[in-house]
Amino acid sequence: MASALISTRRAPDGSVLVEVRGDVDIQSSTRLRDILVDTATRVMPAKVTVDLLHVTFIDSTGIGALAAGHNAAQRRGLGFAVRNATGMVAAQLRQTGLHDAVAGGNG
Repeated sequence: MASALISTRRAPDGSVLVEVRGDVDIQSSTRLRDILVDTATRVMPAKVTVDLLHVTFIDSTGIGALAAGHNAAQRRGLGFAVRNATGMVAAQLRQTGLHDAVAGGNG
């Protein structure tokens, strides 16, 4: 499986968008976790949004990375949302119960 490409950018409203492409698995989940937790704890934007539109696969380590980002944001009173999860990725989020906690739009 190809490792995920992860990029971040600050939106005009001060929130941070984390865009993920490819497979979120054991090879890329630690990096995603680090980025999400670091964004919540050091950057501390009003909201962190993770766009999964181009994610083709996510395993339990990827779900764990999203949960860690969500928890870090929640501890600091920041917004956290996942958007554009489709297909298998959306199903994994629903199956683990994370979908309802992080649903931020379109999936």
